Amino acid sequence: NYVNEHNPPAGGELKVVAYDTRYDPSRDIPAYEWLKERGAAFIYSGIPTFGDTVRTRADREHYCVVSSAPTEYQLIPPGYVFGLTPPVSWVMKGFLAWISEEHWDYETQGRKPKIGAVGWDEPYQIDVTNAIEGYVAAHPDEFEFVDGLITPMGNMSWYGEVETLKGCDYIYIPSTGLGTATFAKQYRDAGYTATFLGLDAMSAFLELLVEKAGWDYLDGSLTAHTTLYWNDDFPIVDKAKEFLSLYHSGQEEEIMSGGVGYISIFFCAQFVMDLVRRAIEDVGVDNFDSQAFYDTAVDFTWNQEGLPERGYGFSDTVRWARKDLTVYEWQAEAQDMVRISGWIPADVP
Repeated sequence: NYVNEHNPPAGGELKVVAYDTRYDPSRDIPAYEWLKERGAAFIYSGIPTFGDTVRTRADREHYCVVSSAPTEYQLIPPGYVFGLTPPVSWVMKGFLAWISEEHWDYETQGRKPKIGAVGWDEPYQIDVTNAIEGYVAAHPDEFEFVDGLITPMGNMSWYGEVETLKGCDYIYIPSTGLGTATFAKQYRDAGYTATFLGLDAMSAFLELLVEKAGWDYLDGSLTAHTTLYWNDDFPIVDKAKEFLSLYHSGQEEEIMSGGVGYISIFFCAQFVMDLVRRAIEDVGVDNFDSQAFYDTAVDFTWNQEGLPERGYGFSDTVRWARKDLTVYEWQAEAQDMVRISGWIPADVP
């Protein structure tokens, strides 16, 4: 709505056609076919399986897919799937490098930190757990890997996992919602003190985690994000707040207290819409199709004040738009997440 009302593509109007896959991978191909048949110039998906399922077909048919939750398979070698972020496994490795260089005091502690991971049996958690284990294997002087524990989906009882990881200095805790809250509470109630780690998935459930666990349990947690947050003082964040006021009047505080969910999607949408606008400027609205999107994307960079120097964008060889992360600390005193780092490389295969 905002694009069409305030800054429409030259000579045209943006139309969104939607298909609900219901998180069912068997519906990925039907969704791809249905949307393509209805003239979609490209497909945007936030479902991790979608890009994996359609990648071969998209490359063969030269049809663009934009994935906000890409895997390494979707992005390498470069083809017609464009990721808005690096794979979470890469982001986690960049995060660990920062922890080693900036957060852990080897001289004072006199040893390397112990690290572990725990969470449900789902691709996101498994990718991150494997990344941690792989990073430690490649950098044995930086960390000691304790264990990577995977439990059935929906598990809420963590006694065994808590005891296994009780001696850790850092723990990547369950990625999603109630799993995160229940583990954090049970671990702290047992008297253990590891610093909890997370990525955007954890921060997207900020309000739920505070409600179910409380700030005292989450204090000192570290999360790595590939976008800015509501309390960052930059024009692009102010613009996100304007969107909230325009389309969710009266719900601003509720949405902002919920975490990074809305602002992360806002960054995605702004980037993609500006790319579309550029493509239409390049070829004209009547000639805008998937190939025009591709031709513009591979030479597109998006810079905004506050974003990393490398900006967001793609090239002939790079299929992930965001390339850097920044770290936030969960602070009970501030009752918020507070940024404690600059921008750090997140494209770390």
